[in-house]
Amino acid sequence: GRRAGDARVRLVGNVAAQRPVKPFRRTRGAYVARLTDDERDVLASSASDVASMLEDDEAPATDDLLAGPAHDLERPTARPADPAVRRLLPDASRDDDELAAEFRRLTQADLRASKSAGLRRLEAVLTDRAGRKPSEVVVESDDARAVAAAITAIRLVIAERLGIRTDEQAEAIYDLTAVPVGARQLVAIYGALSWLQ
Repeated sequence: GRRAGDARVRLVGNVAAQRPVKPFRRTRGAYVARLTDDERDVLASSASDVASMLEDDEAPATDDLLAGPAHDLERPTARPADPAVRRLLPDASRDDDELAAEFRRLTQADLRASKSAGLRRLEAVLTDRAGRKPSEVVVESDDARAVAAAITAIRLVIAERLGIRTDEQAEAIYDLTAVPVGARQLVAIYGALSWLQ
């Protein structure tokens, strides 16, 4: 959801600061937001980066469509090493390691694929020019759930990178005087995505 400080954070430079992000609104049977070209590019790149993080390169290279899923069901599936990916693919149980491992073995490949597909859809929505105006970003109703989930996925990854665990920490990041210079772009992306939702 939107937070009070979100609108203060701009993605890049003075151009983005001149025209605020307009959050998604339902109109003409779709959801429409307004972004600058720079904002589109940064958010599309973020969607692509997170989708790439989810790619599972351990599956066998083959043209057999069933080989990948069969491979996934035969092998134990390790917890992701990257804590940001673990936030996207959490353990099913914190108390039962065996149950968590079995659930991961049975579901992780599908979760990776569905989350990655949603992120790729968001990337496409941001790079398409389907709106009536150049600044419009249009999400068709059929894609709305996947795009909303993709926005949440990016926010979770950024939250992990920024060490955000609580609502208080999420609010505190908008005090840019307390944020290291190198993390300010992540804060801006986090804020823009929060505002869009």
